[in-house]
Amino acid sequence: MLEEEGVVLEINNGLAEVLTQRKSACGSCAAKNGCGTSLVESLFPQRSRAFLAKNEVGAKEGDQVILGLDEAALQMASLLVYLVPILGLIAGAMLGTWLGSKLATGYVEILSILGGSGGFFVSLSVVRHYSDALSGKHEYQAQILRVIPRERIVVSDIELQGMSKG
Repeated sequence: MLEEEGVVLEINNGLAEVLTQRKSACGSCAAKNGCGTSLVESLFPQRSRAFLAKNEVGAKEGDQVILGLDEAALQMASLLVYLVPILGLIAGAMLGTWLGSKLATGYVEILSILGGSGGFFVSLSVVRHYSDALSGKHEYQAQILRVIPRERIVVSDIELQGMSKG
């Protein structure tokens, strides 16, 4: 289970809007000075992001919480979002090249580009359809795992110097 800390902004119908701060692993990496990822990360400031999460623990507005998301679900969603469009692009380009070599030999490159673009956009619509279907499934939804208890500091029997009782 992947976990992230956040603050509950609003509660609505069993769902909580939780604000999280995007973090980078570059800060704790020993190779950050010589890494291209660290350079790119420095160009974009850390931003906060709001998520809708199931609130089965009864968190209230203003509570600090731990959000959780199933790792297997995240991996499947990543494959869907990243791999399917690339495969659509490649398949469309190959189809365009094949059609160009059979039908119009002088326009193979143009048909390859058009086929790749068409395959990419068709695959994006497939991704959108499946992501809408998956978003309703329990394992693909973030959930609040626990509320972080607020620390209470109790101070008793302290005498302040330099002040008079009045």
